Amino acid sequence: MHSSVYERARLAQAALVAHPALALRRALPLLLICAALLGAILAGHEGTRRWQVLVLAVPAWAWLWWPMRTRARRLAQGLLCFGLCLGFVLDGALRGFLMSAYDTLPNSAMVLSAVANTTGGESMEFVNMCWRDLLAWAGFALLCVAVLGAGLFAWWRSPPAAPRLRGPAIAVALLIAILVLSAFVSNPWRRHHPFAFWPHWVQDVRDLRQQWADFDRQRAQLLSSAAAIGPTLSGASPDTLVLVISESMNRSNLSNYGYARQTSPQLLERERTLGGQLQVFRHAWSVNASTVPALRNLFYFGSPEAKERTHLLALARAAGYRTFWISNHNDLAIEQEHARLADEVHLLNNTPGRASRALDEQLLPATRAALADPAPRKLIVLHMLGLHPHYRMRHPDGLDPFAHAADRVDARMRSEGRPAWLRELRNDYDSAVRYHDSTVAATLDLARAAAGRQTWVFLSDHGQEVGHTRDRAGHSATTPDGYRIPLMLWSSFGAPAPSQAVGMPVRGDWFGFSLAHLLGIEWRGAQAHRDVLDRRYRWQAPNLPVTIDFGT
Repeated sequence: MHSSVYERARLAQAALVAHPALALRRALPLLLICAALLGAILAGHEGTRRWQVLVLAVPAWAWLWWPMRTRARRLAQGLLCFGLCLGFVLDGALRGFLMSAYDTLPNSAMVLSAVANTTGGESMEFVNMCWRDLLAWAGFALLCVAVLGAGLFAWWRSPPAAPRLRGPAIAVALLIAILVLSAFVSNPWRRHHPFAFWPHWVQDVRDLRQQWADFDRQRAQLLSSAAAIGPTLSGASPDTLVLVISESMNRSNLSNYGYARQTSPQLLERERTLGGQLQVFRHAWSVNASTVPALRNLFYFGSPEAKERTHLLALARAAGYRTFWISNHNDLAIEQEHARLADEVHLLNNTPGRASRALDEQLLPATRAALADPAPRKLIVLHMLGLHPHYRMRHPDGLDPFAHAADRVDARMRSEGRPAWLRELRNDYDSAVRYHDSTVAATLDLARAAAGRQTWVFLSDHGQEVGHTRDRAGHSATTPDGYRIPLMLWSSFGAPAPSQAVGMPVRGDWFGFSLAHLLGIEWRGAQAHRDVLDRRYRWQAPNLPVTIDFGT
Protein backbone atom coordinates (compact mmCIF):
# COMPACT_ATOMS: atom_id res chain seq x y z
CA MET A 1 0.00 0.00 0.00
CA HIS A 2 2.84 2.31 0.90
CA SER A 3 4.51 1.79 -2.47
CA SER A 4 1.27 2.44 -4.35
CA VAL A 5 0.76 5.78 -2.55
CA TYR A 6 4.35 6.71 -3.29
CA GLU A 7 3.97 5.69 -6.95
CA ARG A 8 0.76 7.78 -7.33
CA ALA A 9 2.66 10.74 -5.95
CA ARG A 10 5.38 10.31 -8.59
CA LEU A 11 2.81 10.05 -11.37
CA ALA A 12 1.05 13.19 -10.07
CA GLN A 13 4.35 15.05 -10.04
CA ALA A 14 5.06 14.05 -13.62
CA ALA A 15 1.65 15.43 -14.61
CA LEU A 16 2.44 18.72 -12.85
CA VAL A 17 5.66 19.11 -14.85
CA ALA A 18 3.77 18.52 -18.06
CA HIS A 19 0.91 20.87 -17.19
CA PRO A 20 1.86 24.20 -15.45
CA ALA A 21 -1.82 24.89 -14.61
CA LEU A 22 -1.87 21.72 -12.55
CA ALA A 23 1.34 22.86 -10.84
CA LEU A 24 -0.32 26.13 -9.87
CA ARG A 25 -3.34 24.22 -8.60
CA ARG A 26 -1.00 21.99 -6.57
CA ALA A 27 0.71 25.05 -5.04
CA LEU A 28 -2.53 26.92 -4.31
CA PRO A 29 -3.23 25.21 -0.94
CA LEU A 30 0.16 26.19 0.43
CA LEU A 31 -0.23 29.72 -0.94
CA LEU A 32 -3.54 30.07 0.91
CA ILE A 33 -1.96 28.83 4.15
CA CYS A 34 0.94 31.23 3.67
CA ALA A 35 -1.49 34.12 3.01
CA ALA A 36 -3.36 33.43 6.28
CA LEU A 37 -0.10 33.36 8.23
CA LEU A 38 1.29 36.44 6.52
CA GLY A 39 -1.89 38.44 7.11
CA ALA A 40 -1.92 37.63 10.83
CA ILE A 41 1.78 38.36 11.27
CA LEU A 42 1.60 41.69 9.42
CA ALA A 43 -1.42 42.71 11.54
CA GLY A 44 0.19 41.81 14.85
CA HIS A 45 3.80 42.89 14.44
CA GLU A 46 5.78 45.84 13.16
CA GLY A 47 9.15 46.45 11.51
CA THR A 48 11.76 43.71 11.48
CA ARG A 49 9.78 41.74 14.03
CA ARG A 50 7.39 40.76 11.23
CA TRP A 51 10.11 38.97 9.33
CA GLN A 52 11.50 37.32 12.44
CA VAL A 53 8.08 35.89 13.32
CA LEU A 54 7.50 34.92 9.69
CA VAL A 55 10.69 32.85 9.80
CA LEU A 56 9.46 31.21 13.01
CA ALA A 57 6.23 30.32 11.18
CA VAL A 58 7.98 28.60 8.26
CA PRO A 59 8.00 25.11 9.84
CA ALA A 60 4.24 25.36 10.44
CA TRP A 61 3.50 25.03 6.74
CA ALA A 62 6.69 24.31 4.76
CA TRP A 63 6.85 20.67 5.81
CA LEU A 64 3.49 20.07 4.13
CA TRP A 65 5.58 19.74 0.97
CA TRP A 66 6.95 16.52 2.38
CA PRO A 67 4.74 13.51 1.50
CA MET A 68 3.52 11.05 4.10
CA ARG A 69 3.17 7.45 3.04
CA THR A 70 -0.13 6.77 4.85
CA ARG A 71 -3.39 8.70 5.13
CA ALA A 72 -3.21 8.54 8.92
CA ARG A 73 0.19 10.20 8.97
CA ARG A 74 -0.95 12.75 6.42
CA LEU A 75 -3.99 13.56 8.57
CA ALA A 76 -1.75 14.04 11.61
CA GLN A 77 0.51 16.24 9.49
CA GLY A 78 -2.42 18.45 8.46
CA LEU A 79 -3.88 18.70 11.98
CA LEU A 80 -0.52 19.67 13.47
CA CYS A 81 -0.06 22.28 10.77
CA PHE A 82 -3.52 23.69 11.50
CA GLY A 83 -2.79 23.89 15.25
CA LEU A 84 0.55 25.66 14.73
CA CYS A 85 -0.85 28.10 12.19
CA LEU A 86 -3.90 28.78 14.37
CA GLY A 87 -1.53 29.87 17.13
CA PHE A 88 0.06 32.46 14.84
CA VAL A 89 -3.36 33.68 13.63
CA LEU A 90 -4.76 34.18 17.15
CA ASP A 91 -1.52 35.77 18.28
CA GLY A 92 -1.61 38.24 15.39
CA ALA A 93 -5.28 39.14 15.90
CA LEU A 94 -4.87 39.77 19.64
CA ARG A 95 -1.73 41.83 19.14
CA GLY A 96 -3.43 43.75 16.35
CA PHE A 97 -6.38 44.60 18.60
CA LEU A 98 -4.09 45.86 21.38
CA MET A 99 -2.03 47.92 18.94
CA SER A 100 -5.03 49.51 17.24
CA ALA A 101 -7.01 50.20 20.42
CA TYR A 102 -4.24 51.05 22.89
CA ASP A 103 -0.98 51.18 20.90
CA THR A 104 0.53 48.70 23.33
CA LEU A 105 1.92 45.17 23.44
CA PRO A 106 0.48 42.25 25.39
CA ASN A 107 3.53 42.13 27.68
CA SER A 108 3.41 45.85 28.50
CA ALA A 109 2.92 46.94 32.11
CA MET A 110 -0.45 48.40 31.16
CA VAL A 111 -1.83 45.08 29.85
CA LEU A 112 -0.20 42.83 32.45
CA SER A 113 -1.46 44.92 35.38
CA ALA A 114 -4.95 45.18 33.87
CA VAL A 115 -5.25 41.42 33.34
CA ALA A 116 -3.75 40.55 36.73
CA ASN A 117 -6.17 42.93 38.39
CA THR A 118 -9.33 41.91 36.48
CA THR A 119 -12.18 39.66 37.58
CA GLY A 120 -14.46 37.65 35.32
CA GLY A 121 -17.23 40.22 35.71
CA GLU A 122 -14.88 43.04 34.77
CA SER A 123 -13.85 41.10 31.66
CA MET A 124 -17.47 40.99 30.51
CA GLU A 125 -17.80 44.71 31.18
CA PHE A 126 -14.67 45.32 29.09
CA VAL A 127 -16.26 43.34 26.24
CA ASN A 128 -19.40 45.47 26.53
CA MET A 129 -17.30 48.64 26.34
CA CYS A 130 -15.00 47.62 23.47
CA TRP A 131 -17.25 45.28 21.51
CA ARG A 132 -16.84 47.17 18.23
CA ASP A 133 -13.05 46.82 18.14
CA LEU A 134 -13.25 43.26 19.45
CA LEU A 135 -15.82 42.34 16.80
CA ALA A 136 -13.67 43.78 14.03
CA TRP A 137 -10.59 41.82 15.11
CA ALA A 138 -12.60 38.67 15.75
CA GLY A 139 -13.85 38.97 12.17
CA PHE A 140 -10.27 39.34 10.96
CA ALA A 141 -9.23 36.23 12.91
CA LEU A 142 -12.16 34.24 11.50
CA LEU A 143 -11.24 35.32 7.97
CA CYS A 144 -7.65 34.13 8.49
CA VAL A 145 -8.90 30.83 9.94
CA ALA A 146 -11.26 30.40 6.98
CA VAL A 147 -8.42 30.95 4.49
CA LEU A 148 -6.22 28.59 6.50
CA GLY A 149 -8.94 25.94 6.59
CA ALA A 150 -9.58 26.28 2.84
CA GLY A 151 -5.89 25.84 2.15
CA LEU A 152 -5.61 22.77 4.31
CA PHE A 153 -8.79 21.25 2.84
CA ALA A 154 -7.44 21.78 -0.68
CA TRP A 155 -4.10 20.30 0.40
CA TRP A 156 -5.88 17.24 1.80
CA ARG A 157 -7.81 16.71 -1.43
CA SER A 158 -4.71 17.00 -3.60
CA PRO A 159 -2.31 14.08 -4.08
CA PRO A 160 0.91 14.17 -2.01
CA ALA A 161 3.98 15.40 -3.83
CA ALA A 162 6.94 13.11 -4.10
CA PRO A 163 10.24 14.45 -2.75
CA ARG A 164 12.44 15.69 -5.54
CA LEU A 165 15.35 17.62 -4.09
CA ARG A 166 18.32 17.94 -6.43
CA GLY A 167 20.96 20.56 -7.04
CA PRO A 168 19.67 24.12 -6.43
CA ALA A 169 16.56 22.83 -4.64
CA ILE A 170 18.74 21.14 -2.04
CA ALA A 171 20.73 24.36 -1.54
CA VAL A 172 17.55 26.42 -1.05
CA ALA A 173 16.12 23.85 1.38
CA LEU A 174 19.36 23.86 3.39
CA LEU A 175 19.41 27.67 3.47
CA ILE A 176 15.84 27.79 4.76
CA ALA A 177 16.61 25.08 7.31
CA ILE A 178 19.66 26.99 8.59
CA LEU A 179 17.67 30.25 8.81
CA VAL A 180 14.83 28.61 10.72
CA LEU A 181 17.23 26.76 13.01
CA SER A 182 19.07 30.02 13.75
CA ALA A 183 15.78 31.71 14.61
CA PHE A 184 14.87 29.00 17.09
CA VAL A 185 18.36 29.01 18.63
CA SER A 186 18.28 32.82 19.06
CA ASN A 187 16.31 33.68 22.20
CA PRO A 188 15.36 37.24 21.05
CA TRP A 189 13.64 35.60 18.07
CA ARG A 190 12.38 32.41 19.71
CA ARG A 191 10.59 34.19 22.56
CA HIS A 192 8.18 35.77 20.03
CA HIS A 193 6.90 32.39 18.86
CA PRO A 194 3.27 32.21 20.05
CA PHE A 195 3.80 28.85 21.72
CA ALA A 196 6.73 30.30 23.68
CA PHE A 197 5.41 33.84 24.24
CA TRP A 198 1.94 33.15 25.65
CA PRO A 199 2.90 30.53 28.29
CA HIS A 200 5.55 33.00 29.47
CA TRP A 201 2.93 35.78 29.43
CA VAL A 202 0.59 33.72 31.62
CA GLN A 203 3.46 33.17 34.05
CA ASP A 204 4.16 36.93 34.11
CA VAL A 205 0.53 37.55 35.11
CA ARG A 206 0.79 34.92 37.85
CA ASP A 207 4.06 36.44 39.10
CA LEU A 208 2.45 39.88 39.24
CA ARG A 209 -0.48 38.54 41.25
CA GLN A 210 1.98 36.82 43.57
CA GLN A 211 3.88 40.08 43.93
CA TRP A 212 0.67 41.82 45.01
CA ALA A 213 -0.02 38.99 47.47
CA ASP A 214 3.42 39.64 48.99
CA PHE A 215 2.64 43.28 49.74
CA ASP A 216 2.56 42.80 53.53
CA ARG A 217 6.31 42.35 53.50
CA GLN A 218 6.78 45.11 50.93
CA ARG A 219 4.71 47.58 52.96
CA ALA A 220 6.76 46.87 56.07
CA GLN A 221 9.93 47.44 54.08
CA LEU A 222 8.62 50.73 52.64
CA LEU A 223 7.69 52.02 56.09
CA SER A 224 11.08 51.00 57.46
CA SER A 225 12.94 52.63 54.56
CA ALA A 226 10.96 55.86 54.93
CA ALA A 227 11.71 55.99 58.66
CA ALA A 228 15.40 55.45 57.92
CA ILE A 229 15.41 58.53 55.68
CA GLY A 230 14.47 60.62 58.70
CA PRO A 231 12.15 63.17 57.07
CA THR A 232 11.35 66.33 59.03
CA LEU A 233 8.62 68.96 58.79
CA SER A 234 9.25 72.59 57.94
CA GLY A 235 7.41 75.48 59.50
CA ALA A 236 5.30 75.76 56.32
CA SER A 237 3.65 72.37 56.74
CA PRO A 238 -0.17 72.33 56.86
CA ASP A 239 -2.27 70.74 59.55
CA THR A 240 -4.14 68.77 56.90
CA LEU A 241 -3.65 68.04 53.21
CA VAL A 242 -6.64 66.60 51.34
CA LEU A 243 -5.55 64.86 48.13
CA VAL A 244 -8.47 64.19 45.77
CA ILE A 245 -7.60 61.74 42.98
CA SER A 246 -10.18 61.42 40.22
CA GLU A 247 -10.38 58.74 37.54
CA SER A 248 -10.42 59.18 33.75
CA MET A 249 -11.00 62.94 33.96
CA ASN A 250 -10.03 64.87 30.82
CA ARG A 251 -9.59 68.56 31.67
CA SER A 252 -10.70 69.44 28.14
CA ASN A 253 -14.23 68.58 29.31
CA LEU A 254 -14.23 71.01 32.26
CA SER A 255 -15.82 74.40 31.68
CA ASN A 256 -13.31 76.10 33.98
CA TYR A 257 -10.70 74.93 31.46
CA GLY A 258 -12.66 76.54 28.62
CA TYR A 259 -14.99 73.72 27.53
CA ALA A 260 -18.09 74.93 25.68
CA ARG A 261 -20.53 73.04 27.92
CA GLN A 262 -21.17 74.09 31.52
CA THR A 263 -19.77 70.90 33.01
CA SER A 264 -17.99 72.38 36.07
CA PRO A 265 -19.99 75.41 37.22
CA GLN A 266 -19.28 74.82 40.90
CA LEU A 267 -15.52 74.59 40.53
CA LEU A 268 -15.66 77.66 38.28
CA GLU A 269 -17.60 79.51 40.97
CA ARG A 270 -15.04 78.48 43.64
CA GLU A 271 -12.28 79.73 41.37
CA ARG A 272 -13.97 83.13 41.06
CA THR A 273 -14.77 83.35 44.78
CA LEU A 274 -11.36 82.29 46.08
CA GLY A 275 -9.26 84.18 43.56
CA GLY A 276 -5.58 83.33 43.76
CA GLN A 277 -6.07 80.90 46.63
CA LEU A 278 -7.48 78.32 44.19
CA GLN A 279 -4.86 77.77 41.52
CA VAL A 280 -5.80 75.97 38.31
CA PHE A 281 -2.85 74.49 36.40
CA ARG A 282 -3.59 74.70 32.69
CA HIS A 283 -1.13 72.13 31.33
CA ALA A 284 -1.09 69.06 33.59
CA TRP A 285 -0.33 65.66 32.04
CA SER A 286 -0.29 62.08 33.20
CA VAL A 287 2.47 59.91 31.76
CA ASN A 288 0.24 56.82 31.81
CA ALA A 289 -3.11 56.12 30.19
CA SER A 290 -4.34 53.67 32.84
CA THR A 291 -4.81 53.77 36.60
CA VAL A 292 -2.40 51.24 38.13
CA PRO A 293 0.82 52.54 36.49
CA ALA A 294 -0.31 56.17 36.90
CA LEU A 295 -0.77 55.79 40.67
CA ARG A 296 2.49 53.90 40.99
CA ASN A 297 4.32 56.74 39.28
CA LEU A 298 2.61 59.36 41.45
CA PHE A 299 3.23 57.70 44.81
CA TYR A 300 6.71 56.35 44.03
CA PHE A 301 7.97 59.73 42.78
CA GLY A 302 8.23 58.55 39.17
CA SER A 303 10.49 55.56 40.01
CA PRO A 304 8.17 52.63 40.82
CA GLU A 305 10.74 50.03 39.75
CA ALA A 306 13.72 51.52 41.60
CA LYS A 307 15.55 49.18 43.96
CA GLU A 308 15.59 51.81 46.70
CA ARG A 309 12.18 53.40 46.27
CA THR A 310 10.13 55.66 48.54
CA HIS A 311 6.34 55.76 48.81
CA LEU A 312 4.66 59.10 49.55
CA LEU A 313 2.33 57.63 52.19
CA ALA A 314 5.21 55.94 54.01
CA LEU A 315 7.21 59.17 53.84
CA ALA A 316 4.31 61.18 55.26
CA ARG A 317 3.84 58.72 58.12
CA ALA A 318 7.55 58.84 58.92
CA ALA A 319 7.36 62.65 58.98
CA GLY A 320 4.56 62.58 61.57
CA TYR A 321 1.34 62.65 59.53
CA ARG A 322 -1.63 60.47 60.32
CA THR A 323 -2.70 59.10 56.97
CA PHE A 324 -6.16 58.19 55.66
CA TRP A 325 -7.15 56.39 52.45
CA ILE A 326 -10.84 56.80 51.61
CA SER A 327 -11.81 55.12 48.36
CA ASN A 328 -14.77 54.56 46.09
CA HIS A 329 -12.78 51.94 44.15
CA ASN A 330 -12.88 48.20 44.62
CA ASP A 331 -9.43 47.35 43.34
CA LEU A 332 -7.14 44.72 44.80
CA ALA A 333 -3.90 46.07 43.32
CA ILE A 334 -4.46 49.64 44.51
CA GLU A 335 -5.64 48.49 47.91
CA GLN A 336 -2.60 46.31 48.51
CA GLU A 337 0.07 48.59 47.06
CA HIS A 338 -1.17 51.98 48.27
CA ALA A 339 -4.25 52.04 50.50
CA ARG A 340 -2.98 49.59 53.13
CA LEU A 341 0.03 51.83 53.79
CA ALA A 342 -2.32 54.35 55.44
CA ASP A 343 -3.10 54.42 59.16
CA GLU A 344 -6.83 54.32 58.42
CA VAL A 345 -8.40 52.69 55.36
CA HIS A 346 -12.03 53.13 54.29
CA LEU A 347 -12.99 51.16 51.16
CA LEU A 348 -16.61 52.10 50.52
CA ASN A 349 -17.30 50.34 47.21
CA ASN A 350 -18.14 46.64 47.40
CA THR A 351 -18.63 46.10 43.67
CA PRO A 352 -15.51 45.65 41.52
CA GLY A 353 -15.16 46.88 37.98
CA ARG A 354 -17.25 48.93 35.60
CA ALA A 355 -20.56 47.52 36.86
CA SER A 356 -20.37 49.47 40.12
CA ARG A 357 -22.98 52.19 40.52
CA ALA A 358 -21.36 53.54 43.71
CA LEU A 359 -21.41 57.34 43.56
CA ASP A 360 -18.50 59.43 44.77
CA GLU A 361 -20.69 61.41 47.15
CA GLN A 362 -20.50 58.48 49.57
CA LEU A 363 -16.92 59.57 50.33
CA LEU A 364 -18.08 62.84 51.92
CA PRO A 365 -19.15 61.56 55.38
CA ALA A 366 -15.87 59.66 55.82
CA THR A 367 -13.98 62.76 54.66
CA ARG A 368 -15.77 64.90 57.20
CA ALA A 369 -14.90 62.42 59.94
CA ALA A 370 -11.23 62.30 58.91
CA LEU A 371 -11.01 66.10 58.93
CA ALA A 372 -12.39 66.07 62.49
CA ASP A 373 -9.79 63.55 63.68
CA PRO A 374 -7.74 65.12 66.53
CA ALA A 375 -4.35 64.18 65.04
CA PRO A 376 -2.21 67.35 64.71
CA ARG A 377 -1.06 66.44 61.18
CA LYS A 378 -3.21 64.58 58.64
CA LEU A 379 -2.87 63.45 55.02
CA ILE A 380 -6.27 62.41 53.63
CA VAL A 381 -6.34 60.67 50.24
CA LEU A 382 -9.73 60.51 48.52
CA HIS A 383 -9.69 58.07 45.59
CA MET A 384 -12.81 58.69 43.50
CA LEU A 385 -14.37 56.51 40.84
CA GLY A 386 -14.70 59.71 38.83
CA LEU A 387 -15.41 59.18 35.13
CA HIS A 388 -14.43 55.52 34.93
CA PRO A 389 -16.44 53.82 32.17
CA HIS A 390 -19.37 53.17 32.02
CA TYR A 391 -20.12 56.89 32.07
CA ARG A 392 -23.87 56.54 32.67
CA MET A 393 -23.12 54.84 35.97
CA ARG A 394 -21.08 57.79 37.25
CA HIS A 395 -24.01 60.07 38.02
CA PRO A 396 -27.44 59.60 39.64
CA ASP A 397 -30.29 58.37 37.47
CA GLY A 398 -32.06 61.27 35.82
CA LEU A 399 -29.13 63.66 36.23
CA ASP A 400 -28.14 63.79 32.56
CA PRO A 401 -28.24 67.45 31.47
CA PHE A 402 -26.51 66.78 28.16
CA ALA A 403 -28.59 63.83 26.95
CA HIS A 404 -29.42 64.31 23.25
CA ALA A 405 -27.86 67.79 23.40
CA ALA A 406 -27.90 69.82 20.19
CA ASP A 407 -25.25 72.43 20.95
CA ARG A 408 -21.82 73.63 19.84
CA VAL A 409 -20.10 70.48 21.07
CA ASP A 410 -22.52 68.22 19.20
CA ALA A 411 -22.26 70.38 16.07
CA ARG A 412 -18.48 70.19 16.13
CA MET A 413 -18.50 66.42 16.55
CA ARG A 414 -20.93 66.12 13.63
CA SER A 415 -18.67 68.30 11.47
CA GLU A 416 -15.76 65.99 12.35
CA GLY A 417 -17.79 62.99 11.22
CA ARG A 418 -18.14 61.41 14.65
CA PRO A 419 -20.79 58.64 14.65
CA ALA A 420 -24.03 58.94 16.61
CA TRP A 421 -23.06 56.31 19.20
CA LEU A 422 -19.87 58.24 20.01
CA ARG A 423 -21.70 61.57 20.27
CA GLU A 424 -24.09 59.94 22.75
CA LEU A 425 -21.15 58.64 24.79
CA ARG A 426 -19.72 62.19 24.87
CA ASN A 427 -23.09 63.37 26.24
CA ASP A 428 -22.95 60.64 28.91
CA TYR A 429 -19.38 61.58 29.77
CA ASP A 430 -20.19 65.28 30.11
CA SER A 431 -23.22 64.53 32.30
CA ALA A 432 -20.94 62.49 34.58
CA VAL A 433 -18.45 65.39 34.64
CA ARG A 434 -21.25 67.72 35.73
CA TYR A 435 -22.09 65.46 38.67
CA HIS A 436 -18.40 64.96 39.49
CA ASP A 437 -17.96 68.74 39.62
CA SER A 438 -20.39 69.00 42.53
CA THR A 439 -18.69 66.20 44.47
CA VAL A 440 -15.18 67.56 43.99
CA ALA A 441 -16.34 71.06 44.96
CA ALA A 442 -17.92 69.55 48.10
CA THR A 443 -14.54 68.14 49.18
CA LEU A 444 -13.03 71.60 48.75
CA ASP A 445 -15.80 73.10 50.89
CA LEU A 446 -15.15 70.52 53.63
CA ALA A 447 -11.44 71.40 53.65
CA ARG A 448 -12.23 75.12 53.79
CA ALA A 449 -14.57 74.59 56.75
CA ALA A 450 -12.04 72.58 58.77
CA ALA A 451 -10.03 74.23 61.51
CA GLY A 452 -6.33 74.98 61.15
CA ARG A 453 -4.02 75.27 58.16
CA GLN A 454 -5.58 73.36 55.28
CA THR A 455 -4.33 72.42 51.81
CA TRP A 456 -6.47 70.79 49.11
CA VAL A 457 -5.23 69.18 45.88
CA PHE A 458 -7.30 67.80 43.00
CA LEU A 459 -5.98 65.85 40.00
CA SER A 460 -6.84 62.82 37.89
CA ASP A 461 -4.86 59.64 37.36
CA HIS A 462 -5.15 59.90 33.56
CA GLY A 463 -7.37 61.36 30.86
CA GLN A 464 -9.97 59.88 28.52
CA GLU A 465 -10.59 59.82 24.79
CA VAL A 466 -14.28 60.40 24.00
CA GLY A 467 -14.31 61.36 20.35
CA HIS A 468 -11.81 64.19 20.81
CA THR A 469 -9.44 63.00 18.08
CA ARG A 470 -10.60 59.47 17.14
CA ASP A 471 -13.79 57.47 16.74
CA ARG A 472 -13.46 55.71 20.08
CA ALA A 473 -14.24 56.17 23.76
CA GLY A 474 -12.21 54.97 26.71
CA HIS A 475 -8.63 54.80 27.92
CA SER A 476 -6.27 55.80 25.15
CA ALA A 477 -2.49 55.51 24.98
CA THR A 478 -2.48 56.69 21.35
CA THR A 479 -4.07 60.15 21.64
CA PRO A 480 -3.16 63.22 23.76
CA ASP A 481 -6.53 63.17 25.53
CA GLY A 482 -5.61 59.87 27.16
CA TYR A 483 -3.04 61.83 29.19
CA ARG A 484 -4.68 65.27 29.60
CA ILE A 485 -5.64 65.79 33.27
CA PRO A 486 -6.83 68.60 35.57
CA LEU A 487 -4.74 69.89 38.47
CA MET A 488 -5.97 72.37 41.09
CA LEU A 489 -4.47 73.54 44.40
CA TRP A 490 -5.97 75.50 47.29
CA SER A 491 -4.46 76.58 50.59
CA SER A 492 -6.00 78.40 53.52
CA PHE A 493 -2.71 80.16 54.28
CA GLY A 494 -1.59 81.66 50.99
CA ALA A 495 -0.98 80.67 47.37
CA PRO A 496 0.66 77.22 47.35
CA ALA A 497 2.46 77.77 44.03
CA PRO A 498 4.43 80.64 42.48
CA SER A 499 2.23 82.57 40.06
CA GLN A 500 4.24 81.51 37.01
CA ALA A 501 3.89 77.81 37.89
CA VAL A 502 0.21 77.56 36.91
CA GLY A 503 1.10 78.21 33.28
CA MET A 504 3.86 75.59 33.16
CA PRO A 505 3.39 72.01 31.99
CA VAL A 506 3.27 69.49 34.84
CA ARG A 507 3.99 65.75 34.85
CA GLY A 508 1.91 63.40 36.97
CA ASP A 509 4.89 61.13 37.68
CA TRP A 510 6.83 64.08 39.12
CA PHE A 511 3.97 65.53 41.13
CA GLY A 512 4.83 63.38 44.15
CA PHE A 513 7.74 65.78 44.76
CA SER A 514 5.27 68.68 44.76
CA LEU A 515 2.99 66.85 47.21
CA ALA A 516 5.94 66.30 49.56
CA HIS A 517 6.66 70.03 49.18
CA LEU A 518 3.05 70.90 50.06
CA LEU A 519 3.27 68.64 53.11
CA GLY A 520 6.33 70.60 54.23
CA ILE A 521 8.46 67.45 54.25
CA GLU A 522 12.21 67.95 54.09
CA TRP A 523 14.04 64.82 53.00
CA ARG A 524 17.15 63.84 51.12
CA GLY A 525 15.19 62.42 48.17
CA ALA A 526 13.70 65.79 47.18
CA GLN A 527 14.38 66.88 43.59
CA ALA A 528 13.68 70.58 43.15
CA HIS A 529 14.01 70.45 39.36
CA ARG A 530 11.00 68.08 39.25
CA ASP A 531 8.87 70.06 41.71
CA VAL A 532 6.63 72.52 39.86
CA LEU A 533 6.17 74.49 43.11
CA ASP A 534 9.91 75.17 43.34
CA ARG A 535 11.48 78.06 41.43
CA ARG A 536 14.25 75.69 40.30
CA TYR A 537 11.72 73.53 38.41
CA ARG A 538 12.81 72.47 34.92
CA TRP A 539 10.29 70.90 32.55
CA GLN A 540 11.31 67.82 30.59
CA ALA A 541 8.86 66.15 28.21
CA PRO A 542 8.09 62.49 29.01
CA ASN A 543 8.62 59.74 26.48
CA LEU A 544 5.11 58.80 25.35
CA PRO A 545 3.84 56.71 22.40
CA VAL A 546 2.11 59.76 20.90
CA THR A 547 3.32 63.22 19.89
CA ILE A 548 1.90 65.88 22.22
CA ASP A 549 2.11 69.65 22.37
CA PHE A 550 2.48 69.91 26.15
CA GLY A 551 1.59 73.59 26.09
CA THR A 552 -2.05 72.78 25.23
